Amino acid sequence: MRRLLALAATLFVVLDLLSAPARAQQAMPTQEEMEEVFKSLHFIEGSFDLQGGMAGVTLTPDFRALGIVDSQTFLTRLWSNPPEAVEGVLGVIVPVSPHPLSADGWGVILSYDSAGYVDDSDAAGIDYDALMRDMQSSSEATNEERVAKGYDPVHVLGWAREPHYDAATKKLFWAKRLRFGDSPDETLNYEIRVLGRRGYLVLNIVAAMPQFEMVDAKAAELLSMVHFNQGNTYAEFDSSVDETAAYGVAGLIAGGILTKAGFFKGLIALVIAFKKVIAIGAVGAIAVGYGAVKRFLGRGKGDGTGA
Repeated sequence: MRRLLALAATLFVVLDLLSAPARAQQAMPTQEEMEEVFKSLHFIEGSFDLQGGMAGVTLTPDFRALGIVDSQTFLTRLWSNPPEAVEGVLGVIVPVSPHPLSADGWGVILSYDSAGYVDDSDAAGIDYDALMRDMQSSSEATNEERVAKGYDPVHVLGWAREPHYDAATKKLFWAKRLRFGDSPDETLNYEIRVLGRRGYLVLNIVAAMPQFEMVDAKAAELLSMVHFNQGNTYAEFDSSVDETAAYGVAGLIAGGILTKAGFFKGLIALVIAFKKVIAIGAVGAIAVGYGAVKRFLGRGKGDGTGA
């Protein structure tokens, strides 16, 4: 019960911090200012480590990356995120083409969640249609609170890409179709997770819905680039010393991220060319709501859908 109450409390913190209109509408720099900032960034090619060597990234020639400091500059000064929202960002991966500041620009934001070892024994039996219905139902319940606070509702329209879990590599990805308020445009929420010994790597893809097919075609390539290093792999989990997450794969998709405020509590990405805010990371938490989390944490592992 204490854990569930904590999840509910965290949800309302996320709601307050992520959706405040004043935070979303930041002053836009001029094109010249953005180009100057962009030229000052130091892009990484090839391989680099994350989290002090816990994990690594091996970039293909089609991508380049930014380290922690440059990622913060990129996200705050070019994609207009508030400074407090980028704490915990480990890097940003962007394609060589298109240009990140162009109309078709997109990127991948890297972070790490130390929630513990995620037991994947439920993965093969997850009913993703039922999971989506749970998320949609809980989203609408959450929207009552959002509207009461003066914010636009968030509607989960369905899967853009049904979740896929690779049991051999311990990598998971999925994408949701979202709509904010009465906007006629859909928003893409594309998520990748790489499971490790004590937590998981989080890759949040920031792109517009019309870019889905392009981004989806790159998902396998992105998955291949990120890995845990020896000593931190999923296979090296030691139950005598390592903590276990409070949820399995179903709970992770449904909203296990609610247990961690941190990086996800306020991150937004303003895609310049589209002049609209695309919320990432915490969008999943908001859209899911407390109800879906409670249901998936409350189910036993034996039914094939629990966490």
